[in-house]
Amino acid sequence: MLGTPEQRRGHLNHLLESWRGEWTRSGADAQIEHRAQPDARGDFHWLLRLAGEEKDVITIWLRLAQRRVHLECELVPAPEENREELYRYLLARNARMSRVHAALGPEDGLYLVASRELEELSEGVLDELVAATLTYVEEIYPTAMSLAHPRWYRRRPVR
Repeated sequence: MLGTPEQRRGHLNHLLESWRGEWTRSGADAQIEHRAQPDARGDFHWLLRLAGEEKDVITIWLRLAQRRVHLECELVPAPEENREELYRYLLARNARMSRVHAALGPEDGLYLVASRELEELSEGVLDELVAATLTYVEEIYPTAMSLAHPRWYRRRPVR
């Protein structure tokens, strides 16, 4: 078991750097930023930026709190229209999702979230969480944005 907060931070930091190395060797781009100092609650934070297709940049926030790692990724800003239809769509999708799930987040934005014990997090588990997040963003984002922000969102032409 990892003891001090600094040991837990170091462990997760090493795991993320190792994962990023594998991810980039596979041809994907991944950038990681880390705040070395904990926040006021004692939690440590990382920011992963990954290239997307429907959404140019997919940002995943990781927060290490005590012994759990929390993942969140903004899917859609707070909906301006079609709220009920959007929520119905996301609830139906949530039932078929694994590893991450949709949730309401700050300022009523819609997020993909997950939480794991630090000790159960390996490169493989991290890779599955990131891959699931990327997949679901690419699948859900166009429909969710079309519903939530139809006045200004237009889906990209197929490349």
